[in-house]
Amino acid sequence: METKTLRYHGVAVAILVFIFFIISTLASNLVVPTRYTVEKTTPVYLDYAYYIDENKTGSLKDIIASPNQLTNKSFSDIPWSFKQQNYWLFIDLENKSLYEQDIVAHFDNPMVDHLSIYRLTPNNELIETYKLGDKEESLSLFQYSVPHIRFSLPSKSIERLAIKIDTTGISKTPVNLYRYKEFVDLVRSQTGIWGIFAGVLLMAALYNLVLYFGIKDRVYLIYIGYIMSALCLMGIVMGFGFYLWPLELQLFLHEKVIFTNYAMAFFTLAFCTMFLRYHKDKCWRYKLSKALLFLIFLLSIATLFLPEYIAAPVFFCVLSLLYVVCIILIYNKLRTGFRWAKFYVFSWIPLIIGAAIQPLELTGFLAYSFAIRHAFLVAILCEVILMAMALADRVRYQRERALYHATHTQQTKLLNSAKLKQAFMALQTQERSTTLCLIKIRHFNSLNTIITPSQGYALIKYVAKELELELSHEREFANLDVDLNTSLRIADLSSGVFAFISTKTQPQNMLEELLKNIISSLPKQYEIKGLSLQLNYSIGISNAGQSNDFEYWLKRGYLALKQAKSSLDNVSSASNGNKLMMDVALAAKLQKAIKTNSIALYYQPQINLLDNQVSGAEALLRWPDPEFCHLSIEELIILAEHTGIINELTLWVVEQACKDIIAFTQNGHPNHTISVNLSAKNLTINNLAEKVENLLIKYQVPAHLLKFELTESAFVDSQEALIQLVDELSALGIKVVLDDFGTGYASLNYLVNYHFSELKIDKSFVFDLPNNATHQVIVQTAIDMSHNLGLSITIEGVETQEIHQLLKTMNADRAQGYLYAKALPYTDYLHFLKSQYSLKMLDSSF
Repeated sequence: METKTLRYHGVAVAILVFIFFIISTLASNLVVPTRYTVEKTTPVYLDYAYYIDENKTGSLKDIIASPNQLTNKSFSDIPWSFKQQNYWLFIDLENKSLYEQDIVAHFDNPMVDHLSIYRLTPNNELIETYKLGDKEESLSLFQYSVPHIRFSLPSKSIERLAIKIDTTGISKTPVNLYRYKEFVDLVRSQTGIWGIFAGVLLMAALYNLVLYFGIKDRVYLIYIGYIMSALCLMGIVMGFGFYLWPLELQLFLHEKVIFTNYAMAFFTLAFCTMFLRYHKDKCWRYKLSKALLFLIFLLSIATLFLPEYIAAPVFFCVLSLLYVVCIILIYNKLRTGFRWAKFYVFSWIPLIIGAAIQPLELTGFLAYSFAIRHAFLVAILCEVILMAMALADRVRYQRERALYHATHTQQTKLLNSAKLKQAFMALQTQERSTTLCLIKIRHFNSLNTIITPSQGYALIKYVAKELELELSHEREFANLDVDLNTSLRIADLSSGVFAFISTKTQPQNMLEELLKNIISSLPKQYEIKGLSLQLNYSIGISNAGQSNDFEYWLKRGYLALKQAKSSLDNVSSASNGNKLMMDVALAAKLQKAIKTNSIALYYQPQINLLDNQVSGAEALLRWPDPEFCHLSIEELIILAEHTGIINELTLWVVEQACKDIIAFTQNGHPNHTISVNLSAKNLTINNLAEKVENLLIKYQVPAHLLKFELTESAFVDSQEALIQLVDELSALGIKVVLDDFGTGYASLNYLVNYHFSELKIDKSFVFDLPNNATHQVIVQTAIDMSHNLGLSITIEGVETQEIHQLLKTMNADRAQGYLYAKALPYTDYLHFLKSQYSLKMLDSSF
């Protein structure tokens, strides 16, 4: 463990020791045991006797008149019960000292209904009568909460106290006599304990309320219900509730004390069920808990109409059943290794002990004392503190669980892109090299069509395990996460893509060779139900360079991985500035440029090979802004496709082409055609043919002067939609050109299904045409075939006069290339059309 961590742990232990010191000091000052009663601190001697009036008919005079019916035993021998009967207690006091004694009689039962105290002379003559109890009116809060009387016992005198207890509830009323000084200490101790108890529980309730608003978990509301019911119950039993609630409410709660007990039991079981997440399991234990909760609820309602002496014994039976069910729930979770159930178990230990002490003391099995009297209160206090620890551990567990789910894929349990990003940002902060390495199981998406998702996840985990093993041999790959047993280096990016980071500064080819060696060691086969799948892998590499943009870095890696598909060795690298990235900010600028006409169309002429005259031009998009003029138009098109603005861009190109056709006509070129490129993404434009027709009508453009060139990608993506579009454009009189003819695998099939007006031969067949006999055969065949099908043909990529002459010999219709002119802006192209000097020299022998 680190020295810094040890230091902090030492501070925490010191704080804990200091807290226990404060608690012990406070306890020593508060606790006043009942051994400090008057007979143990003064020369006052006491004799005890009692009588149980089962019929509740006897009066003080009747009982005094029949002294033989009294039982001369200590009050601890009284057989207290819930029966409806009156208890008469007699205490004879003899003060043998020479001093008057200031005596306080404390009756430790604030729930008694009627408490009558009579002071008598030795001859049973009445000296004074006192009335206490929660049914008596006009008492002070102090008399309600701490029932007592104060009187003076003269020196060398004898007096008798006759006490009548008449109540429908708990009749046991411990009676202790103190000197006034000890009684003050007793009250101070009680008040201190009550204040601590109420303060801790109220703070715990507020704390759980804050947790509820922060986490939105119902368990905290249930626990608040438990806390408030415990506070209410102990306020009734101990008497401090008179200071918490209005007097009328407290007196009402005294009558319904068993209802409060049921409320505490209800919230105890509900919290146990929710805290241990049985509401998620829906097992038989959850159903048992629900059934008992329903029973407790019904019985609690019944107690509102039943007298306490009937409801109390029933509650004690239900309490035993509650303990059994809670033990079943807790034991099952402990057996299944539930992490944070241990703190919950610890919290039950003081609660069970305290809850057992209370009925044992009430029924006389345990002798009354100050400590016994407050045992349940202290037990609840300890339970609340331990439960706060349990809830804190539960929050920590939920946070760790949420963090785990945020950083791991749900299906494979491997690290995900969030963890990859976290590692990337940490390495960037340390200014270390961060080269992203992606390895993909090739054709994984195709495999998913023949295997189940679970089998696909099993395949990913199998390959990931082997890849992790291979990476563990190389120190240059960064740890993305470290658990107790292993250091994890790879992240699962789904679809069979694994990511890891190289932190070594090295030439790109060295990293590529290392990755090739790694994938050569990965499994080449994977068997599923007797089927042996053949596995191949692709590698994509992305160097972050000076950029700290994770998304940019990752996107470059994906583009490299995509390019690796067509690479001979299945490896591709995206260096820091080699390709345009799909950048949202750049796309926004492009969209703004479209709206403000800041982009432009450049024109590359198409030459009629019969007379070397310009017959038309292909419109090529350019962004003349100095900030963006260096960008590749092909990549700008990809950017527009990926960000969804390609349709907006295409419609702008078509409209600008229509404007320029009219401009060419006005400048003396009425038959000049313009070809516009369409891609597969343009098929998503609603009613494209109708919109093109509207533009033709708007600018009064003859339809035959506008051409659309279609690439094979459009055909592959959606043939049915494209057939309809080609038919609609042809019906308008627009010529549709099959671009890059010969490069696709099904170009001949297109000639059968589509109404094309023209073919265009790809430049890959042209650049070495004079010296490549095979290409000559292909081009000648394409020219002859197009003519036989009634189509014209354009050859692109013409860069030498030799190729120009050869194409004329082959009887090609049109040609396009740098030999004639590169793509020119409109004004320059217009000058080119007017002069055409270079075209006049094409057939020259020089």
